Amino acid sequence: ECLQVNAVEVGSYLKSRFLALKDEIEIIGDVRGCGLFLGIEMIREKEVLTPATEETAFICSKLKEKHAILTSIDGPHENVFVIKPPMVFTKQDADRFCDSFRTVVLEDLA
Repeated sequence: ECLQVNAVEVGSYLKSRFLALKDEIEIIGDVRGCGLFLGIEMIREKEVLTPATEETAFICSKLKEKHAILTSIDGPHENVFVIKPPMVFTKQDADRFCDSFRTVVLEDLA
C-alpha cells in the first residue's frame, strides 16, 4: 500500500524534474508516463522533431559508465529513455538521477 503511494508521489516529482529540465535542455522533446514509469523523448530539432537516436544511446551509456544508473531505450527510432525504477525509489534518488542526466547532457554530450 505505501509503495503505491510512493510510486505516485515520487513519480510525479520525477516527472516534474524532467519537465523543468525540458525547459533548460533542448534535446528533451517530450516527457510522458505516470507513476514511476516514464519516457523521455530525445530530439535534435524541436521544429521537425528529428529523433536523437545516437545522442540517446550516448547518454544512456554515460549514465551507466559514470553514474552507475541503468536506463533502457525504446521507441521506433530508439530515442526514448525508459525510466522504470524500483518501487522504493525516493525523491533523493530522483534528484540524483536528474542531476546526473543533466551533467551528462550538458557536459559530456556538448
